[in-house]
Amino acid sequence: MFKIKNRIAFDTAHYLSGYEGKCANIHGHRYKLVVSICSESLRSEGHSRGMVEDFSIIKQALKDVEAFFDHKLLIEDNEDGRRVAEALKSVPNGFDIVMMPFRPTCEEMSRYIFEMLRSKGLAVSEVELFETPNNSCIYSEQ
Repeated sequence: MFKIKNRIAFDTAHYLSGYEGKCANIHGHRYKLVVSICSESLRSEGHSRGMVEDFSIIKQALKDVEAFFDHKLLIEDNEDGRRVAEALKSVPNGFDIVMMPFRPTCEEMSRYIFEMLRSKGLAVSEVELFETPNNSCIYSEQ
């Protein structure tokens, strides 16, 4: 089994609707994302012969992930989240808000990123999303 990895980092804020505690406030993280792609065999033809996947293809897909999340405010698309998003629209210079179909926890974000990369045709085996240097979530379908 071959496993290749690539990583990126991005800054994102989130609002955890219904959370009780310090993280109930809008707050941000410097996320680190590590993506693993596995294959039983290497490509046998073309310019990517001898590779699991061309790293340039992985890098481009990760740039798309970064563009989606970087310097955005993630808010769950529910009644509370829509109320918060509406209130923030009146702030001068505004916020770049992304309404998410889930509560934007590290766990849900890791699954979402996994699915984003799979939809781009990558044979992703797992993603590990670090919310802090010590806290991460690994998502895989195994």
